[in-house]
Amino acid sequence: MIISTFRRGSPSSVIRLAILSRVIILGGMILSDITIPDHNPGDDVLQFNLRLSSGGDDGISGGDGGRRCFCLEGHACDTTRGGAYEGKGRKKTVNRRYHSPVCATSKDSTLDSSTCSTCVPPAFIDSFYRLLLSPLTKWDSARFLSLAVDPAARMPKNTQNTPNEVQSGDDRFADSEQAHAFFPLFPLCIRYVALMLVRVAPSASLPSTFEGVTALSAVLINLICFVSAAISLYETTRLLLLRSLERLKEPEAEKAAFLVASLFCFNPASVFFTASYSESVFAALTFGGHALASRGFLLLAVVPWALATYARSNGTFSSIWILLQGVGQVVSVAVGQWTASAYADVSTIKKIGRVIKGCLPTMALHIMLAVAVASPVMFHERRGYQFHCYDDQDTNAILPRNVRPSWCDTAETSSRFSLYEYVQRKHWNVGFLNYYEPKQIPNFLLACPVLSLGIMAAYCWIGTSWSRYLWTRNGKDGNKARKSSYFVALMKWAIFALGESAIGESDTIESERNVQEGDTPSVKIGRALNAPYMLVDYAILTGFCIVGATVAHVQVSTRLICSSCPAFYWFLASLCFACRDTMYRRVKTYLIVFNILGIILHPNFLPWT
Repeated sequence: MIISTFRRGSPSSVIRLAILSRVIILGGMILSDITIPDHNPGDDVLQFNLRLSSGGDDGISGGDGGRRCFCLEGHACDTTRGGAYEGKGRKKTVNRRYHSPVCATSKDSTLDSSTCSTCVPPAFIDSFYRLLLSPLTKWDSARFLSLAVDPAARMPKNTQNTPNEVQSGDDRFADSEQAHAFFPLFPLCIRYVALMLVRVAPSASLPSTFEGVTALSAVLINLICFVSAAISLYETTRLLLLRSLERLKEPEAEKAAFLVASLFCFNPASVFFTASYSESVFAALTFGGHALASRGFLLLAVVPWALATYARSNGTFSSIWILLQGVGQVVSVAVGQWTASAYADVSTIKKIGRVIKGCLPTMALHIMLAVAVASPVMFHERRGYQFHCYDDQDTNAILPRNVRPSWCDTAETSSRFSLYEYVQRKHWNVGFLNYYEPKQIPNFLLACPVLSLGIMAAYCWIGTSWSRYLWTRNGKDGNKARKSSYFVALMKWAIFALGESAIGESDTIESERNVQEGDTPSVKIGRALNAPYMLVDYAILTGFCIVGATVAHVQVSTRLICSSCPAFYWFLASLCFACRDTMYRRVKTYLIVFNILGIILHPNFLPWT
């Protein structure tokens, strides 16, 4: 693919493309939902009821004489009961009960359409919102929306108010345990945006139920976050290219960055960035952190990365990113200081002391930043433990064994116990190689393209870095390196690669001396997007591939990688530039096929990634 033939991008064009892509995907999902009957996913799959009217079906009745009901008792819109306040990791004023279809008697007239005849929207409004929102509430969307609507959904049901048939053993904790697998940031954002819409938007323009407003809020949040993620990825790519190539022109960098943003806008997991999933929020925060880090603001990047960890557990990979950056800087400093003192009349002990003194502050800083990014996971774990194992009225009182889950004892005696891992293993069979069963072969086939691309990316990066190591150490003839043992050369290359990953923001990665004769801008850009200094980014991509292939449900690897790894899009773009039009057409085919499959399968409760 020739860079001169591709459109020059800008932030405004990225915004337009991102919005257009969401409109296309949403339109396809609506059409699919209308024309294809829903598959029965089974009784164990949670489904979200919008309660919006459909023809003669009064889906908005509150169970009290057919009265129009906006808010049900105990939901976040119920101002009379106080809902459930989730703060400081403890439960307060929690009404732990099954929510019956009873209208809430709100003190706020804006939240109670049953007492406000002018608040009732026209019938066609509900029909429109039902058409728009129904495709976006399937599979895990129902989990996020239910957590947003019901503040007490994370709490164990009160055994005194729970029907007897579900009180056997730990089964009565299944709902609250499963809720723990869905991190709080996205549901909280949906909830508060929904409450804000109810108060500031004209009532006649909103769905007639709080559930409908909640789903609409998820759409708006995901749209804004998706656009933000696309812009962040565009800016990160543009800055890295300008930093990588000494004489790269600004228009060429913008064209390449626009291609990367385009690949993201139509990524193979695009359906999940439109449905009520946390992928868009997570990508916006993760890519936003990378945009800040690419400008040299690593301390500021910790803030969006920590928030991303509060949205999805895989945000902890940003901690690994920070640690690898720290190791790279430590190696760079250590090699520099050791080389500088090589000819000084100083004992070896003093040399080592100087190296440690120079490296210790850098490593300590990066460790603290990594802990800060991972801390939301620890907070979420602690809160889940308190919800299940402590009395909600007395936060210092441990519940008796007969009214709390059996794992509470394990959590108290083992510091290595993780409630999140326990829930994933118990309810979804997540664990090392647990998914390697014959019946999962279709899911492995779904994940095969993204995992293959991730492995190819790692292989290409290693080859590029190894070639650069040989060139840097011995010139264009690498025969000298081959004379030493392979193990020694490998260790030297590892140190070299770590040191190169820590090149400062003001440094140019590839000078004109390193550019091969006859290289075109397309070839140079393709090589720069897979450059040796991107060790940390491609290492994270490789880590996600390993986790997806061995630990997680393998089919989620696609959306896991597409929402977390800028290197995935950089590698796709490098293939397009380096391999010209043939590879570009193959990449487009891959994206189109997966988007079509997602549009057909996901809205109809058919298995997808």
